[in-house]
Amino acid sequence: MAELVLPPRLFQYRAGSRDESVSDGSEDESLAERVRSSGDVAAFSMLVIRYRGRLVALARRMLPGSSSDEAEDMAQEAFVAAYAKRTSFRKGEPFRPWLYKIAVNRCLDRLRALSRRPVTIEISSLSEPKTFGNGPEELLLSTENEARLQAAVAALPPKLRVVFVLRHLDDLSYDEIAAATGLPLGTVKTHLFRARAELRTALAEYLTP
Repeated sequence: MAELVLPPRLFQYRAGSRDESVSDGSEDESLAERVRSSGDVAAFSMLVIRYRGRLVALARRMLPGSSSDEAEDMAQEAFVAAYAKRTSFRKGEPFRPWLYKIAVNRCLDRLRALSRRPVTIEISSLSEPKTFGNGPEELLLSTENEARLQAAVAALPPKLRVVFVLRHLDDLSYDEIAAATGLPLGTVKTHLFRARAELRTALAEYLTP
């Protein structure tokens, strides 16, 4: 059987464009079911449009030091894999964690293949800090502090980095993170607790008590 080649137009993404909002999960599941049952390319292209930017951002967070092109390649690989694995999507299953599981595995595979060590950036070399309360996730609200948070997140072990990224940068629920990572719910919560603790330590001088 000839290998399926997806139309290049599915992966065209203009710089500066943004994903359509994903406000109704049931619509995603309906599109995914059309893809699963009949290989509907038009339905799949709609899912690509909705989630492309999210997967690119995930790749940038999970692969510290990666370029925009590398993140784009990773997103494309994830979508190609998703289409190839479309029959594994079960009717009634939430689509978002199913897609994220494929993307997360691609990122982790790339980390293992490249034997990448966590990237360390001297936080003290960045601009003078402004204190933020509550915790490291609060830094997400400040563009000025975003680079500082990115550096700290990049230094996390991959297993902790992924749960923090999915929870605080992609807004997945605990159950969705468990489905996307294949981890038990209790392990997800433990990893998230440890990630926050390590980030608090790394960013201690920039956080108010």
